[in-house]
Amino acid sequence: MKEDILEQLVEDYYVSKPGWFVKHNIKFRPLKDHPAYNSKKDSVNSDIDIIAIDGRLKDDKNDLDRVHVVSCKSWQGGFRIKEWLNVLESEASYNKKKPDSFQKKEPWKLFRELISDKWIDSFLRILMQETGQTDFTYIIAVTKINGSEKEKERLENSEIIKKRFKKKKSNIKIRILTLESIIDHIKKRIEDKETPVIESTDVGRIMQLFYAAKIEM
Repeated sequence: MKEDILEQLVEDYYVSKPGWFVKHNIKFRPLKDHPAYNSKKDSVNSDIDIIAIDGRLKDDKNDLDRVHVVSCKSWQGGFRIKEWLNVLESEASYNKKKPDSFQKKEPWKLFRELISDKWIDSFLRILMQETGQTDFTYIIAVTKINGSEKEKERLENSEIIKKRFKKKKSNIKIRILTLESIIDHIKKRIEDKETPVIESTDVGRIMQLFYAAKIEM
């Protein structure tokens, strides 16, 4: 299945850097022998949108910057930092289903690998299988940020989230990556070319055409 456009932009952002490799849509779910496993709630896979690895740091598997896990949230309204910080620092809880009633999806499930203990266990197990380590940088890729710089810093430095992973002998660093930052990265890459060499990715070629046509990005 073709990744959504934000995933493609994020992939371009990484693979254009020397030494970086990317893998998409890695599925995971709690193991059936986990004490908290519930077949009615945990039988459907979640997936990691992107894992990016800096191959140049292969000899230092405790480096959080070697492995980036990217969750792409291409929401048109943007990422409401204060609202999502409250979700991320809360505990996972399931709606109590009532007959013939509609229940909205619990917001925490959009970040279950940061909140639910059993999903964190499964996530770290897959991360170890894919990368050989459980120390990593977690990137939230968004269309835009709704909130202040102070709120952004608070989310990125949340001790509540860090403690969840420290209990699992894992270290996490959180960063928010905006679409504007990705576009600026591509623009700079194109502008810095000494000769008009064709870009190596589909996204890069499209942006290169926009740039050549002097279309504002």
